Amino acid sequence: MNDEERLIKLRDCFTGGYTLPQFCFDENIKKPLIVTEGKFLNFMWEIYVQFRYDKKMSAQFSTLDLPSGKVNFSVYAILSSMTYKNFSDINLDEFDKIIFLTTAKKDFKDSRAIHLDALLNYFARKTYVEIPLLKFLQRYPQVKLILTRYPYIARQKGYLEFYKQIKGLEEMRRILRKDKSGNVKTTLDKFGYNNSEVLELMEAPKVTTNLDGSTTQGDNEHPLMKIKNGKRETAYQPENFLNKIYFVGSCHDFGVNAPFDKTIASYLQKMLNENNLPYCVENESQRYFSRYQDFFYNLNELSPSPGDIIFIWVSNVVAKNLPFLDLIDAFDPPHDFKEIFCVKGHVNELGYKILAERYFKFLTENNFFRDKEFNYPPPPPISPLRHTATIRGGRRKIFCQRGLGGLQKAA
Repeated sequence: MNDEERLIKLRDCFTGGYTLPQFCFDENIKKPLIVTEGKFLNFMWEIYVQFRYDKKMSAQFSTLDLPSGKVNFSVYAILSSMTYKNFSDINLDEFDKIIFLTTAKKDFKDSRAIHLDALLNYFARKTYVEIPLLKFLQRYPQVKLILTRYPYIARQKGYLEFYKQIKGLEEMRRILRKDKSGNVKTTLDKFGYNNSEVLELMEAPKVTTNLDGSTTQGDNEHPLMKIKNGKRETAYQPENFLNKIYFVGSCHDFGVNAPFDKTIASYLQKMLNENNLPYCVENESQRYFSRYQDFFYNLNELSPSPGDIIFIWVSNVVAKNLPFLDLIDAFDPPHDFKEIFCVKGHVNELGYKILAERYFKFLTENNFFRDKEFNYPPPPPISPLRHTATIRGGRRKIFCQRGLGGLQKAA
């Protein structure tokens, strides 16, 4: 990834509402120096505008390869010119942080330095995970929301050779759609599924985007898939229960490559029932690849009760202000990851059972967090300069896509 790409990604975070002045405020930075190259001077003007409009603090600007100068792209006379100096002319003692909007100085060793990659990672986590989740939790402060991270098998011996041998999910779908003989060898044959059933388990449901931005999966009555009222069914759900446990995630949580009764949610529900634990598990997951923002539209459609538990997975991102369950080692020995992964990046029902066992252990060891209060911090404010939500608040098109208390009575 080059610097142009990094700055585009950073700008996308700005569009999402999180700005550099707010970052400085959150990190208690009072005297920032912003450094870039001359070719990114236009981008630095955008940063200058943020500080001028935000007014929490001011910032100084510097370039690595230009002499001192000024630039002004202001509409009318709203802003004065941005003044910048060459980095070599700057007295660094005047600043508490030095923020680099370039990787040209990535070897600059100073405890005050914030380099571009670290800055982008921070902004991505904050914009795409932490802020939307914390905003949701302001509405439901008594809900226990826990971020998860799933196994990373690239750590394990033999992974590269194995990865080269197995096919990808889309490749397998193409093969099965084309070859209708029923004789295609698949990694799910050992479970007794025929080619038609394997294709059903691998296909992505049709998804409709609603006027409020949420997305609904098309119903599917196939006995292996079972999607009803827009979500995949969970087997063994009890009629009466104390609280709900929600899974809000992508392919792993949805249960791609497995029937509805062998997903993480269904395996966990069975374990809870066998141990007389009064919880109802809901699978609120979809195959979100390339549309992860839909996590939050759909999360906001939930109406959890106090004491309910939500497990959410967002691209293995860890947010420091949220509780966290790390499952990165779930498929380590004595488990054999080669028996678990059936296509590139996706597992079979054996993997879902192992993960469900880890969830069960985590929940029971912590008494389902009934005696623990989660004190979520408030999210930082979204910049008042960002009006995209208001602009987009009109009518939306509906379109279809293929997406990778006391006892309660079940509805």
